[in-house]
Amino acid sequence: MSLVDRITGRARRYSPRVTECIIFARPLPLIADEKPPAGDEFAFRAVFDPGDPYLAQIETPERLELMKPFFAQGGFVALAVHIPSDRTVSKMWMLTYSPQPGDAQRGLLPIRLAKDECFILDIWTHPDFRRQAVAFTVAYELGAILDRYYPQKRWVYGYAHKDNEASRGLMEALYGMWAVQEFKEVEVGPFWVTMVPGSDSPKFGPFSKRGRHSGDGFQMPGRPRSGDAARDYHHPDGFAVARLDAVVSDDWFWSGPEWFDNDHPTGTDGRPATPETLPRVLDGDEP
Repeated sequence: MSLVDRITGRARRYSPRVTECIIFARPLPLIADEKPPAGDEFAFRAVFDPGDPYLAQIETPERLELMKPFFAQGGFVALAVHIPSDRTVSKMWMLTYSPQPGDAQRGLLPIRLAKDECFILDIWTHPDFRRQAVAFTVAYELGAILDRYYPQKRWVYGYAHKDNEASRGLMEALYGMWAVQEFKEVEVGPFWVTMVPGSDSPKFGPFSKRGRHSGDGFQMPGRPRSGDAARDYHHPDGFAVARLDAVVSDDWFWSGPEWFDNDHPTGTDGRPATPETLPRVLDGDEP
């Protein structure tokens, strides 16, 4: 490949791309009543560790390095592992906090999550396993992890590109999520992403500073939550307490970001933070 071809390819790779997207939402848990079987050939992992070997099978070192702050603030990934081949075949990245402006470089949209909300950041299943119940069961394991570590979460968002019928079908048909908002996404390079300013419509969704989907006063389109037609969209007895079958991968032992190489945050003393000066606290660990 000539130098010109390499320069042209790099320029094309980092050219801005605008895509129309749809935001979906629904109450948690994703699957309230029973666990759909994925078969005995699969195991599941709740990953809080960017160094997890099964996560490294499907993500680049560059992305894992970029996403260390994601894990530092309590985000996690649910994985499905095919036991006979010992390979990761499905993933679901879950955002549990509102991103900071600088998180655009990690592929995090500038959404604003209430305390009881979370966001499905990335879903993928290997093509050879998409006709099995693996992705569906990952959703169940996701619910189990949220039950264990994030008991206050009550709503989950996800999004799909309008031209990706598979992702839209997954959100609508498989997870039973409701389309609640549209927006235009701008991508630059393999990770950097944000929203075209003012493109979100209607303006009551997770991009809004004032609007929220959660709370007793929120009216999901077509799903009244007050009056004679109201119903409880959650588990009949409250929220299903799922049995966590996933192996929990949290051997990073970071309670603070001593691992940062680039944008190392500072502690209360203004110096580079240590596990003691900036501890990670998962919601489920709070007293």
